[in-house]
Amino acid sequence: MTRTVLITGGAGGIGHMLTARAPRDGWRYVILDQADAETGRDDLRTVVGSITDRDAVREAMCGVTDVIHLAAVGHEDLFERIVEVNIEGMRVVLEEARDAGVARFVFASSHHAVGFATPDDAPEGGLPDDAEPRPDTYYGWSKASGEAMLRVFCERFGMIGVAWRIGHCFDLPRAHERLPVWLSPGDARRFIDAALENDLDPFTYVWGVSSNTRGWLSGEGARRIGYAPQDDSEDHAHLFPAGEADPLSPLGGTVTTKPLGER
Repeated sequence: MTRTVLITGGAGGIGHMLTARAPRDGWRYVILDQADAETGRDDLRTVVGSITDRDAVREAMCGVTDVIHLAAVGHEDLFERIVEVNIEGMRVVLEEARDAGVARFVFASSHHAVGFATPDDAPEGGLPDDAEPRPDTYYGWSKASGEAMLRVFCERFGMIGVAWRIGHCFDLPRAHERLPVWLSPGDARRFIDAALENDLDPFTYVWGVSSNTRGWLSGEGARRIGYAPQDDSEDHAHLFPAGEADPLSPLGGTVTTKPLGER
């Protein structure tokens, strides 16, 4: 099946993870980013621009069948900046996706949308994928708001939406406390494949984490969309001091104590 997938923010870290593989038959990518992500690949087109620039978004959306919306201020920042990019930019991309007849929209939400949840809040089987928002920052609030906005468009216009509550997504875990919520590059690609290829409900929340031995998030959403993570942060636990106790910190970790509005 021919697919043209728009990746907003595709020049960033997760965008690179998603496109760092051999071209797939019948699949093409469009990257919309303020940085030029030109690679010389025949299956990849780049549009340089911001998600707040409707003309750039409309140009990038031409012929697109699916959207992976990564572009955002990806950390805590001034409230006004968060609203400008993460809220207003989300609205622009969703409206243009609707007008272009996009079938599926995967939104890069964040575990920080539920950042104050703790292991004590998790029932047997793990914290549900659709756990109520408990954002830990203005950034986390913007992700919870983006989830809700996506659902509006799914309910009103028949778009299939996935709220991808991404964990700690790096090549390797960067802190001991992040071991339970690590998402490997390979599993990020497996997630997107499942979200774009399988039969899904009109709107779905899914934790974006690997199959971590120390994890306490539910795997039900992953099973529901056919996502089978293969990596485990335990393979990298040796990177941290031996004997260090597992922290009983909230899901958002140290971000939960970060001053609001400060980068």
